[in-house]
Amino acid sequence: MSEWKLHVPTAGNRITHHKCGLIAGQRVRLKKELVITRHNGAPTGAVRPCGEEWTVLPGISTDPVVWFRQSDGERCTWDDDIDSIDEWFEKI
Repeated sequence: MSEWKLHVPTAGNRITHHKCGLIAGQRVRLKKELVITRHNGAPTGAVRPCGEEWTVLPGISTDPVVWFRQSDGERCTWDDDIDSIDEWFEKI
């Protein structure tokens, strides 16, 4: 059996204020170029440029990560860790 879990947002588990201090709807900017990698650490060939702006999205308490909408509309997650957020992003 798989260890995967389905995390479904509901009114009772929605996160708008993340532990790292970011708030859903807030805009952030990448402080440095971000090389996109696969789960094993191998680069995909895609790079997000320094200065690219992303939007913080609401999350859910059963999967406490920060969700972003990137400038092209794609979504991605980030650890809800203030040190990592501060290293990679500046609030706009």
